[in-house]
Amino acid sequence: MKLRRKKRVVLILGAGGSRGLAHIGVIRALAEEGIPIDCIAGISFGAIIGAMYSLYLDIDEVERRLREYMESPLFQETWREMELPDPDMARSFFEKIQATIKQGYFYTRALSRKSFVTPETFVLHMKELVGDHTFADLKIPFKCSSVDLITGNPIIFTDGDLFQALQASCATPGFFAPVSMHGMLLVDGGVAEMVPYYLGKTFNPDYTIGVDVTRDIEPINEETDIHHSLDVVFRSYDISRDFMNVYTTQELDCVIRPVLGSYNWSDFEFFDLFVEQGYLAAKEKFRELKKRIFWLS
Repeated sequence: MKLRRKKRVVLILGAGGSRGLAHIGVIRALAEEGIPIDCIAGISFGAIIGAMYSLYLDIDEVERRLREYMESPLFQETWREMELPDPDMARSFFEKIQATIKQGYFYTRALSRKSFVTPETFVLHMKELVGDHTFADLKIPFKCSSVDLITGNPIIFTDGDLFQALQASCATPGFFAPVSMHGMLLVDGGVAEMVPYYLGKTFNPDYTIGVDVTRDIEPINEETDIHHSLDVVFRSYDISRDFMNVYTTQELDCVIRPVLGSYNWSDFEFFDLFVEQGYLAAKEKFRELKKRIFWLS
């Protein structure tokens, strides 16, 4: 008898800002239990974690570098810049924009510049994380994606500079400037997929493991939350995106959903909590994963 396993297991890491730190715990738990990761697909913060792990193949090193980065003056200054009013109303990067528009704060600033963080600063952030490494330096296959504002098409990155691919995949509309590249204007891949199942499918996987760190849509109060037409538009967007995420994740072979409560995209001070919850959520899936990935022949 010989123990065999699926030939290509793809880990798919979703968007979610600080909540994406849970990906660290997930990867650590999978590694401890010997669950194989043959390829990684990621978008937004999931792309950052996926690229760094593909580069170092050491989740402790990834965590160490992220902690060091988040303690740096570069990150701290940008974090303060992006601290906007009414943070409890926002569940993600996109919802943060919506909440501040309602107060007029974001709208006023948006009229004066294309993004909260300058393109030059954004490049510095990405280089701080992956340096001048390219896709050729990766130890396992990795892909991330963005969306072209001009055509509306998803754009998949498989080669070239890592920092530029991550910049495009993380270019949250309104906060980070769109990335101009080869006649395209690229923004955050989360515009198309919060958990990039279709990106992961480009690896032709035998088994897919998705990590969903988005927040569930919550009931609202008509009297306090719906005041004008913009509220109706934003709420409709929330619902459509939630439906899209629900149906997309149903296509995955296994979905890991860390219990992250109501924490929003900018709560980076809860680093340890997010990592722990990712670890615990992955642990709960081990019986299922081992049963479906491994077998005796």
